[in-house]
Amino acid sequence: MVHRGRATHPTLSLRTRLTLIWSAISLLVLIGLELVTIAVLNAQTDGTVDRDLALEVRQYQQVVAGAADPADFRARAQAFLQQDRDSGAGFAAVYLIQFPDGSRLTNTGDVAIQATMANAAATPGQPVTTHDPRAGDLRLVAIPVDQDGRRIADVSIAVPLGGVQSALGAPLGPLLIGNALLVVLGAILAHAVIGRALAPVRDITRTAAVITDGDLSRRIGYRGPRDEVGNLAETFDAMLGRLQSGFQQRQSFYALASHELRTPLTIVRGHLDILRRASRPSPSDIRDTLDIVLQEVDRISVDVGDMLLLGRMLLGQPGPRRPVDAVDVLASVHRKARGLAARDWRVDAEAPVPVLADPEQLGRALLNLVTNALRHTRDGDLVRLTARTTDGWAEIEVADSGQGIAAADLPHVFDPWYRAGRRDGKVGGLGLVIVREVALAHGGRVEVASRVGGGTAFTIRLPLDR
Repeated sequence: MVHRGRATHPTLSLRTRLTLIWSAISLLVLIGLELVTIAVLNAQTDGTVDRDLALEVRQYQQVVAGAADPADFRARAQAFLQQDRDSGAGFAAVYLIQFPDGSRLTNTGDVAIQATMANAAATPGQPVTTHDPRAGDLRLVAIPVDQDGRRIADVSIAVPLGGVQSALGAPLGPLLIGNALLVVLGAILAHAVIGRALAPVRDITRTAAVITDGDLSRRIGYRGPRDEVGNLAETFDAMLGRLQSGFQQRQSFYALASHELRTPLTIVRGHLDILRRASRPSPSDIRDTLDIVLQEVDRISVDVGDMLLLGRMLLGQPGPRRPVDAVDVLASVHRKARGLAARDWRVDAEAPVPVLADPEQLGRALLNLVTNALRHTRDGDLVRLTARTTDGWAEIEVADSGQGIAAADLPHVFDPWYRAGRRDGKVGGLGLVIVREVALAHGGRVEVASRVGGGTAFTIRLPLDR
């Protein structure tokens, strides 16, 4: 059987793509500048040519002005053309004078230019450009000559543009070569600059490639400007820090969990081994062993249930929430707890205290606080349950008059299975950890206040449901 994976195509690196984009933009800008420059030069050239044409028109008009009749006009025009030809200076412009009888006077022997000028459709007095593959481009102005209300001649004056166009086109080749060199040099410079700017991204890639579960200590250590790339590098380092902290907490949690589950299993196994080795165990021995086994199994069941609940909450899977009255939840917890131990139970609740919560999780958290209070109090000690509203917050408090918690232990009361100053030799479970996570999952927090010999008060603060 042949397994075909998804086809992979070589792709250009981000650095190369950015360099190509920069080069393309530079090329377009240079081409645009060239086009604008050519347009401006053409406009300036047209203006210069038009001024030359206007000068030719004035010179011509000075010569033929005042002609008495068509014959005099012809004689003056012919003398004008002949005089300049005899001087050897030549003409800057080409003249074509057409008469009604079909005859013409001109200073050029180029038949193609004569034909182009004769057939040009030009508005009298307005310069136009003609294009002819044989005659080349001409800038031309037409001047009709009327005398006594009738047309006696049509005069066309033109300037060939071939020399001007050659002069304009001459630098285009070197200019294109220069622009190409500029684009290449710009691409090399852009490639270097972009590479330096993307160096943190490459560091992120290399760091991500070598990270393993066992080593999350690697960092980018960016020291550049606080731009987008810098923010990316710093965000990546912060993410690695959170991952490392979470991994360490997970490892610590697993180690503590395995230890706490191993302890009751060891107790169960030890008592069952003793019972198995006894040749004739008495009924009381069997009953005592079973009681111990059941106690330890209950302990394992509670720990496993707490770990499953805590795991779901840490994975962002809170239960369904709905509007509830915290007073009702507190009253339900009180009904369940008052039969657990003989305490001076007091409930102080001002109804209603509306919150948006999962009533089962909130009730579980409050029951954990009550259980914790029972563990640290004796018969007859005070256990007060309070629900109130304060500054837009719902406050649910479980307070007791027990032995209190030492100041050194207060920062650790929400650590899983924290061992500190327990007079009964037992260790705490996950109850307070669950209380903290329930409060956080509902957008609130839990606070603790205590002093040795003065009791303890745990307060869950949740946003009011308005």
